[in-house]
Amino acid sequence: MIDWNAKPESLPLLKIEKDGVYDMTRLYKNMKEWFEENKYVYTEKENTTNIKDKGTEIKLAMSGERKVTDYFKFGIEVKFLIIESQKVRVKDKDLDKGKLLAFLRPTLYFDYRNIWAKNKFSKLLRFVYNNFIIKKKIDDVYSAALKFEADDLLNTMKESLEMYTK
Repeated sequence: MIDWNAKPESLPLLKIEKDGVYDMTRLYKNMKEWFEENKYVYTEKENTTNIKDKGTEIKLAMSGERKVTDYFKFGIEVKFLIIESQKVRVKDKDLDKGKLLAFLRPTLYFDYRNIWAKNKFSKLLRFVYNNFIIKKKIDDVYSAALKFEADDLLNTMKESLEMYTK
């Protein structure tokens, strides 16, 4: 059976791991600036802190969405899990030390306003449009552009994290 519903297309999950000293304040600031500079609507979905025996555990989830056309929208979600975190002082700067794990998931949304979801016939047209008429353009233009932007955000994150090492 064919699924006529337009589902978002997630690109491969990107991952960063860091065990050591880093500047979380700078990382957070640089990421927010990246979303703003690239015209994404930024949302912080979760920001929780739990005190544990070996240090603080932090969960942070943020996302950004950007309208590309009336039919396509880019989304990038970033989730952090930081364990054994503690504040440290390095060269007169307050930094963080711990184990940081970040996942970045870029998603291409089709017909995000559900214009083509009014009835079975319009869903069929959307299916044909996505899978046959513009399939190559989706892959070569929109998915490629989203991948480029996700890689750019990932590089911003890496640059921010690699500024300080053990």
